Amino acid sequence: MLTESEARLILFSCIEPADNFWSSEIFHTSALAVLEQVITGKYYIRRPEFLDLQQKVAKSDLSSLRKELTDSGCTFLTPEDPDWPSGLNDLISPPIGLVIKGDRSTLKNLDKSISIVGSRKPTSYGYQIAKTLAMQAVKQELIVVSGGAYGIDTASHIGALAGDGKTICILAGGLNHLYPLENSKLFKKISISGLLVSEVMPNISSKPYRFLIRNRLIAALSKATVVVEAEFVSGSIRTARDAAEIFRPVFAIPGEVTSALSEGCHRLIAERIADIATSLDEILEIIKPLQLR
Repeated sequence: MLTESEARLILFSCIEPADNFWSSEIFHTSALAVLEQVITGKYYIRRPEFLDLQQKVAKSDLSSLRKELTDSGCTFLTPEDPDWPSGLNDLISPPIGLVIKGDRSTLKNLDKSISIVGSRKPTSYGYQIAKTLAMQAVKQELIVVSGGAYGIDTASHIGALAGDGKTICILAGGLNHLYPLENSKLFKKISISGLLVSEVMPNISSKPYRFLIRNRLIAALSKATVVVEAEFVSGSIRTARDAAEIFRPVFAIPGEVTSALSEGCHRLIAERIADIATSLDEILEIIKPLQLR
């Protein structure tokens, strides 16, 4: 007899992240119930992707999935675990599970956290702002959440580590296919003192669309999101909107009015999605009351 966590692992390996339908079905019933219905084929037969999913489930092997996790030094986390971040349940499509690697105790302190995101090609001003903000944040015992990408994400993780603090990196691919490769040493450091998180199995490679999908996790795992530099249309703007949709405070660092890399921040401020932030103190004024709830 399968457990709920085992059923989730099978479905996790077969269903693409952020699928609103399947996420809702599992969340509102149970993974065991959904898995049984998929196997028997009596309930979801009208779903266009059903036959493909049924075939994937039929081919899945629980022992092989466990071995893949063990060989990768990873752990599969589900809502049944006491360390499951409850903030993820605020999402329209909460994850079926998470693959994590590192210090899982980091998840116990997410009531004190901020995400810092921005351009992959920031100005030196933006890079330094992100790094300094992350260093100041961990000095206040906040956990810094970001996505491990070039630019602002990298600066945020580096700043948090430089301040001897905790940082969580949400990756778009499996933990055996870390991207970008140039950040391999950084990812290793994060896995020692912080946490690497993925919404796919370890041997799954990154795909472009998964970067946007993972942004909702960055927003949901933190108490507030800060956008340092972003173009008018960018993944960071998507993260900010994801945060606003689940009623998390959003902040934007203002920049030069002539800079294309500040257009996104100014857009968020103009559309009243984000508050202006010029210091960590301004951010703390908003998120500290949330930490006390």
